[in-house]
Amino acid sequence: MNPALRAPILGFGLGVIAGGFEAIALSSTLKLSMDFGSALVLTLCAVGIGGLIGAAAAVPFGALSATLGRKWSAPSQHATSMAGGALLVAAFYLLPAVQGKLAAGIVAAAAAFAMLPIGLAGTVWFNARYWFRREEIGEEYRVGWKGWSLLAGLSLGLLAAGWLSSREFGNARALPGDPNVLLITVDTLRADHLSAAGDSPVQTPFLDGLAAEGIFFETAITPMPETAPAHSALMTGRHPLDNGVLSNGHSLSSGYQTLAEALADEGYATGAFLSSFAVDSRTGLDQGFEVYDDDFFPWVQGLAEIGAVRLGIRVLMRFGDPTDFPFLLERTAPATFGRALDWITINQERPFFSWVHLFEPHSPYEPHGLPGFEDNGTPGSPSIDHRDILSQEPGYPYTDEVREKLRRLYAEEVAYTDGQLAEFITAVRGLELGGPLLIVVTADHGEMLGEHGIEFNHHGIWDGAVRVPLIIVPHKKTEIAPRVSPQVRLMDIPATVLELIGLDPMEKSRGIGLVKHLTGAELFGLPGVLMGRRTASLSEGTLLGYRYEAKQEVTDESGETTLVREPVKFILDEDSREEWLFKLRPDPEERVDLAGEHAEALTAYRELLISQANKAKKIGEQGVDASTQAALQALGYME
Repeated sequence: MNPALRAPILGFGLGVIAGGFEAIALSSTLKLSMDFGSALVLTLCAVGIGGLIGAAAAVPFGALSATLGRKWSAPSQHATSMAGGALLVAAFYLLPAVQGKLAAGIVAAAAAFAMLPIGLAGTVWFNARYWFRREEIGEEYRVGWKGWSLLAGLSLGLLAAGWLSSREFGNARALPGDPNVLLITVDTLRADHLSAAGDSPVQTPFLDGLAAEGIFFETAITPMPETAPAHSALMTGRHPLDNGVLSNGHSLSSGYQTLAEALADEGYATGAFLSSFAVDSRTGLDQGFEVYDDDFFPWVQGLAEIGAVRLGIRVLMRFGDPTDFPFLLERTAPATFGRALDWITINQERPFFSWVHLFEPHSPYEPHGLPGFEDNGTPGSPSIDHRDILSQEPGYPYTDEVREKLRRLYAEEVAYTDGQLAEFITAVRGLELGGPLLIVVTADHGEMLGEHGIEFNHHGIWDGAVRVPLIIVPHKKTEIAPRVSPQVRLMDIPATVLELIGLDPMEKSRGIGLVKHLTGAELFGLPGVLMGRRTASLSEGTLLGYRYEAKQEVTDESGETTLVREPVKFILDEDSREEWLFKLRPDPEERVDLAGEHAEALTAYRELLISQANKAKKIGEQGVDASTQAALQALGYME
């Protein structure tokens, strides 16, 4: 047979085997919970895609052998095309390892991986030439190369599927009856959009019920109103200035212990179920999770983890328009909750820690056809197209009418989230769990809805963006205060969870356990350093802030003096040297700047924040690759 015609067949066999080995690699590294059927579909896709890569890789070498090697023997021609295909296939699959070693500074290992395809190609050439020589002299085989390669690839795929679907989670260190921990973070949920908070533009009956059942923290703040940095603080108990995650696209170092790692060390089964690309495994937030379900591909579970598909998605994000492919960047609450509930059901008899992340309130806002929000339109037919507005940013001419419509859409997103939470938590509580359930519901940051000139984004460090809801429902009956007004922080959540279930705090955590607040002790709020972008663009610099509760003596008409909390916020723009000071009790909308009246206090605040400024300048220094930046832009994170 002509080498040009036979080369794709030979290369397909090589690719099938390579795809089988990729399936084995996926089964040992993939952090998804899958049944055998789903795992088999994925591994067979890996085998099939590998075959296509192999066939394509062998084509040019088959053509070269047919044209330049006309004087060669047939075995040499076929062996050359097969070896060339092996060279390219091996290079394709090993390139990520080379890049990883170079990024880690391990040059020798990178060089070794880079040389492997050459050695493999030589091995294939000598062996293939031997077998093609035998073929040339008329020896026949019951099963030829096509049969053996397919058998090998399919066998590897079956083995990988069995391995992937048979994993167990947790270990014997966890004791039956240990409390389960369910952490839910709702991306971009403002604190004042829970009806339990008071004057809310939307009713959230389920969250109100959780707040009444457990404890509602009236003043919880995020250290930075950006998804990955806020979640890094929540998981590590360390400020982003300490853990180095200073922007979406940055990654948490493995040197920082997370709440998931602390609970995994105690034998807990750990699973995270995400709804946005902004918190996928590249952020490093997967540390400690046995399952980290950031798989948004809509048809085949885990398909985006296959190397060729992942490369295709990166090219699409880099050179295409990511807004045309939202299904690759986020998923809906029902889809995320479905994956989470399936995993919790599997692990209901053993202690588990499950983090579930929702994305509905984040832009773009979309209608859901809920009663009371008919003016927003219906799915697929909104009264105002927020995606189209975002495509025209920066510079879209907002009007009061547009702002009001977008606020209504945002409110409906919150109402929809409340309903989805009700279904999910009710379902979890309906399972026969092996231990009691501790529930934490919070958000990574809020959203600016036109205040201070920020149109439906969350840069800056105004209270609309930095105040978040926080509800904790303890796993056992205890004397708890129904509401806590002193200021607390996202970074206090890990210490509080561990304290509630009787475990030691995490190493090097800066968070404070809030059990004293839960029991109603009169404590003053915990001070928080704030950080945020000046604008939606990374290149425009950052703001630093300090939000705390001053102690102030107040004397009533009877002459009795009491000590009260006076929330104060200081904001510093180090680049422009502008400063603002607000007293938040009389001025919750932060409109009256008192900086000119408190020079002595400003000096102290300024010294405190300038000590953090050099750390803040790291923003933008960590590289964000072009495809990641394009994906984040499609989600409205950066310009």
